[in-house]
This record gives sequence, C-alpha cells and structure tokens, in this order.
Amino acid sequence: MIRSLFLVSFFLLSCNNDSSEIAISKDIDFNIMVNDYKLVDSDSLQVKLSYHNPDLRNIEMHWSTNDIINGKFDFGSDSLNTHVRNIPVSIDADSVLIDLKQDGLSITSLSIKVEPRNQQRVIILNDNESSFANLLDNNRLFQYDIVKTESFKKYDFSGYDILIVEGIKDFSDNLIREIQKFMLGKKPILYFIDNVDSEYLSKTLDYPKVKALRGTSKNQFFKFEEEYPVKYLSNNSKAFQVYRFYELKDYNSDEASFNISTNDPLVIKKNILGSKVIFLATKIDEEWTNNIFNEFIYDIFIELVFNQIVVNES
Repeated sequence: MIRSLFLVSFFLLSCNNDSSEIAISKDIDFNIMVNDYKLVDSDSLQVKLSYHNPDLRNIEMHWSTNDIINGKFDFGSDSLNTHVRNIPVSIDADSVLIDLKQDGLSITSLSIKVEPRNQQRVIILNDNESSFANLLDNNRLFQYDIVKTESFKKYDFSGYDILIVEGIKDFSDNLIREIQKFMLGKKPILYFIDNVDSEYLSKTLDYPKVKALRGTSKNQFFKFEEEYPVKYLSNNSKAFQVYRFYELKDYNSDEASFNISTNDPLVIKKNILGSKVIFLATKIDEEWTNNIFNEFIYDIFIELVFNQIVVNES
C-alpha cells in the first residue's frame, strides 16, 4: 500500500526588521509518498520526496518516532530532485513525525500512523529443497516450516497463517481437502505452478490450466512488458529475466497480470472461497529466472500477505 500523503505548494516569506524589505520566494512544490510495504521488509518506513526548489535553498527532512528515535536527511540545494529514504521504525512505534525544512525554516510537518505488525506462521509445501524459504530468512515477522507431501499423509494447516505451494507435483485427496479448508479460513496462498494435472486441479482448487512449457535456455529470455508498480520495493524490474515459464490457457484476463514479451501472464490473482490466491507461472531456479527476479517474487508475496501482517486497530 502506498499512501500519497500530499502535494502542496508553499510561498515562503523572508522578513527582517525593516518592514520595507520583504523577499518573497518562488513556488516550492513537494510531493511525499510513504510506502508501508517497507515495514514488513525491514522495519522501516520508505519515504519518497520529490520537490521543485527554484531558489536553491537547503532542504532537510527531520523525523522522529514516538519511541524517541530521531534523525534527519540533508538533501542539499538541488533545484529539482527526487529522493527515497528509509526511516527506521521499531516494533513499539505507532507514529512517525516528519518535519520538512528549508534553510532551517520549517515549511510543513505531518504525522504518519504506523499500524501494529503481527508475526505470521508460514507453511511451505515442498518435496525438495525450498528456494522460497531463503526469501524469508532474517525477517522476524515470518516463521516458516517446510513440509513434504506423502500420498496417504493427513495434514493440518490450522496453525498457519500463510501457505506456499512450491515444488509439488502430486496432490493427494487429503492435501486438496486441507488446502480447501485453508481457503475457507480466508488465508492467503502462493502457488508456484508446476507440471501437474492442472485439468483436475482446476476443478478442485481453481488451479490455472497449463497449455505448455515455454523457453529453453538462458540464451533467450523474456522481460516484463508493463510498468512495474510503484508500491513494490524492487527498483530492478528492468533487470528481471525469465528463461522458462508455463503458458496458461482458459484464464480470465481480469485475473492475469505481469505479461512478458510473449504477451503471456506470469501471475494469476484470484479470490477463492474468500482466500487471496496468487499463481506464479515460473520458478525460483537459475534455469527459469535470474537471481534478481527473486525481488519480484518477494514483492508479490508482500502484496499478498500485507493485510495479514499490518493490522489496523482503529
């Protein structure tokens, strides 16, 4: 979620004791955007400041949180610029105060509410070694368990908040029933589409139907065709490379997104039995995507689970 907080213009008056001399500055435009997703990523609030400063005066952003942490960012005296900074926010903080100053003079201030964050339990279904688990390491908001599937195994996902289905080719009836129960609990699921009986799973789990595997090697790669969402954390979308993906069929175009250069979607987003579900048509694997593509996977994961973690108690 991005909160575009304001876009305002200020006329600054510089006065001295001689009332006959009043210097009026030119318009100064500020645009501040705050990205809440960063709270989940690294306990910080990402702030993007764009400004037009025709008088070339020094611009500073002073900040403080209600737990007495404070600091400032000095942006110098550029006339036109955009800066992105991260303000550290502890788990106990519930607000951040920002004070913009020009040549030491406060020109505007605002208070940003910081919602409480809940730790989430993640279950990762993977019959091999999970690559996705590496994306959650060192993030204190996620605890994960990796579970392997078995044909006659009974499952219980009730103690988990988020389900990741990665590297599973055999969906037993017991597993399908437990996933259905998980969806009835309105909990989010991320699937990495695989070589499965998608025709059968489309009837039981609303799984996308696979038409074919596309791509062969790193000599040919596919890139995103559409603009990367500004709310996402990665700044490297132009470097994303997809070598292999599953071409899907019979999907609802309203649920499809992130088309690559073949005009095929990499992501299908659905609401199934009240559960937010994302299907990803490629994998975390050096034969399928480049390493920096992991940033995209993390971005769509944070989008999927954000409302589970950041709780509005008002």
